[in-house]
Amino acid sequence: MDVIRKRQDFLAMRSADKAQSASFLMLARQNPENGASARLGLTVTKKLGSAVIRNRIRRRLRAAAREVFPAHACPGTDYVLIARKAAYDRNFTALLDDMKRALLRLSRNPT
Repeated sequence: MDVIRKRQDFLAMRSADKAQSASFLMLARQNPENGASARLGLTVTKKLGSAVIRNRIRRRLRAAAREVFPAHACPGTDYVLIARKAAYDRNFTALLDDMKRALLRLSRNPT
């Protein structure tokens, strides 16, 4: 799984399909330049708390994506996760279920 790092790629996600959950908002958009792998970008704003809290949220979302994305992500698609406060202390199995559900919802309506 590749990582989205450029601001331009994040801005392109404004017109993407959305799936909401308690712990994040997932955006998905087909990327024809991206060949056979899915790319993931994370956004954790300062509204969520201190750097310690934001980094923990980021680590938890990355760990969940490592487990879920290989089986459920569509190749050639860019995904962005916008974290919510619940991602900090949500049960990890619930976080995995949220991610699977969001990926399945977005795979039904590819743009």
